Amino acid sequence: MLDAAIWFWIPLLLIPLGIWLNLSDKAKFTGKSISGIGFLLVLISSWTVPDSDSTAAGHLLLSILAPSLLLAYGTHGMIFGGNVPVGRLDSSARWSGAFAILMSIVIFSLMHWYSFTPLWRDGNVNPYWIVFWPTFLLFSTSLCSASALALISFGDNRIAEAIKLAGLSVIMTGIALAAIIFDGYLTTAEEFRDYLWLAAADIFGTVLGISMAIGAFAIVIWSYEKSLPLPENSPPPSDEEIEHVVELANSHIGGEE
Repeated sequence: MLDAAIWFWIPLLLIPLGIWLNLSDKAKFTGKSISGIGFLLVLISSWTVPDSDSTAAGHLLLSILAPSLLLAYGTHGMIFGGNVPVGRLDSSARWSGAFAILMSIVIFSLMHWYSFTPLWRDGNVNPYWIVFWPTFLLFSTSLCSASALALISFGDNRIAEAIKLAGLSVIMTGIALAAIIFDGYLTTAEEFRDYLWLAAADIFGTVLGISMAIGAFAIVIWSYEKSLPLPENSPPPSDEEIEHVVELANSHIGGEE
């Protein structure tokens, strides 16, 4: 228990602490160093404390690190390689980003249907992998669909981007359907279906909770604003105030005719 606290839980707590220091502009370098060291210790925790069940999370993070970095790079390239007002990249970044996203999806699929499946102890599948995989597919499908709908509804000349997002949503849906029908390398389709329903419940609960929190916040603000008295009309300016404004205007207005 003590080893797990030292080599896993304390480094895990150091990550948000370092991020807070970095964002506070008080100790950027110290914050980045603390977060980096904490994240590295979490990644290697399956070797430093192999007897702790908690380190399965660190093992999964290490296993999906490469495709996740590819996905992040691809998303950045596709977003900022397109029609954006700030931080625009070269147009080639969109194509390299699309290729990176495609490769990350292929790697994730191979981790389900081929021998790349994350193995933890005694040749068993990492228990967090079967939770992560259906959640990732369902969340990606929902996010791409919602983003495409938002672009069509509120965007200006964003039809091409909406079509691409809708196409990516269809691809992720196809992968999810294939996982529902066909067994994986070390996981069955029945297991995937069970965890897919759990993932749907988690995502629905998260969205519902966020919506309720925003609604409660809006109700509190609305109630407070409604309880305030109507503002009184300001009295007209006095002669001295008018003269002072005229003097200020004359002192700042000049030029030759």
